[in-house]
Amino acid sequence: MDVSHTILEDVDILALSHILKQLPVVQKVDLSSCQLSGTQLSTLSPVLPRVVDLVLFSNSVDSPAMDDLAAVCSESRPSVHMQKLNLSLCSMYGEVAAKSLASVVASTHLGHLDLTGNTRFGNQGLASLAAALPEECSSVTWLSVANCGLQPGCAVALGQLVNKLPKLDELHLEYNCLANSDVENLLEELSSRHLRHLHLDNNHLDDGVVDSLCECLSVRQSLFRTSGGTSPAPPCFIYIHGNRMSEAVLDGLIARKSLCSNDFVYQGARFIAKNRVEKRNLSALIQRHGGAFHNFASNSMMSSVGDYLRDDRHLVYIDLGRCHISDDGILMLCNGGLRHNKCLQYLSVCNNCIHLPGFVTLLEAIVTG
Repeated sequence: MDVSHTILEDVDILALSHILKQLPVVQKVDLSSCQLSGTQLSTLSPVLPRVVDLVLFSNSVDSPAMDDLAAVCSESRPSVHMQKLNLSLCSMYGEVAAKSLASVVASTHLGHLDLTGNTRFGNQGLASLAAALPEECSSVTWLSVANCGLQPGCAVALGQLVNKLPKLDELHLEYNCLANSDVENLLEELSSRHLRHLHLDNNHLDDGVVDSLCECLSVRQSLFRTSGGTSPAPPCFIYIHGNRMSEAVLDGLIARKSLCSNDFVYQGARFIAKNRVEKRNLSALIQRHGGAFHNFASNSMMSSVGDYLRDDRHLVYIDLGRCHISDDGILMLCNGGLRHNKCLQYLSVCNNCIHLPGFVTLLEAIVTG
C-alpha cells in the first residue's frame, strides 16, 4: 500500500486505520513524505505492528508517537509482524525517542532498521539506544545510522550497540564525523563477528586507521579457521569512499597479507583488492555477487566488465547503481563488449555521474546488441 507524498487529513488517517484493521498482515505500507503529525501517527499506532515493511521516511516522528507504537508492539507481541522500519529523515533525537525506539525493536521481529538522516540523533541518541536495547536483539541484521550527527567519542556506544546485535550483517555509518579511534574500537568488536558490510564512507578517517582495518580482517580469518572452517571466511566489504586516506596507502593494502581475496576496500572511483579485478578473476566476483556491483564498482572496472560480457552466455542481470561511473566508464563498458552481448536482460546504472553523451552511447550499444 503506497500513499507516499500524499497529504493525509485526519479523516484519511481514520479510513486508512479502518482498512488496515481488516487485514491480519500487510506486506508494506509506504507513508513517505505525508507530513504526518504526531497525533495522526498515534492514531495509526494500533494497526502498524501488523505491517511487515513500514516506511515513515521524511515525516516528523515525535517521542509520544514512538511511545504509542512501542506500547502497542509490547502489548501485542505474539501478533507483531513488523520486520522492516524506515525512520530516515524523521527528526528523531534525544534520550526519550531512543528509548522508545529500543522498545519497538525489542517487541518486534525487526531485521531492518533505517535511521538515516536524523542529524540531531547524535552521540546521545546512539548511547541511549544502545543502553536501552535488551541483550541479544538477535533479529536485527541491517542497521543504518548514516548521517545521524555522530561525532568523535562515540566508540563506547557503537561497541555496546554492536554487542547487542549479534546477527548484524550490514552497518551503515556514512556521512558522520567518526574519528580513527572510534573506528578502531569498533573494528575490535567486529573482528569476531560475521558482519559482511561496513559502510564508513565520508567520515574523517585517514591513513592511521588502515592497520586496524587489516588487523580486523586478519583476525576474522584466524577465528574462522580456529572454529573449524576449511574454506575462506565469509566476505567482508569495508567501504571507505570519501575519507582522507592517501592513494599510496590504499595501494599498499593490495600487498597486505591480512587482506584475503574476498576482502575489499573501496575508495572513491577505485576498487582495491588483493588481486586487481581483471578478466581472469572477474568471473569469480560475478559468481559470488550474481552481477550485483551496486555501490562498489568504479570506472576502472568497466573495461573488465565489458570484456566479461563479450564472452558471457549466462549473466542476465547487472546492477551498477551508485558506482561513481561517468561517461568515460560507460564508453569503456560499451566498447568492451556490452554491444556484443546477447543474453543480458537487466542493466541498472542509476545514481551515477552519467550525462547525455553517456546515455546516448549506452542506448546505441543496447540497440546494436
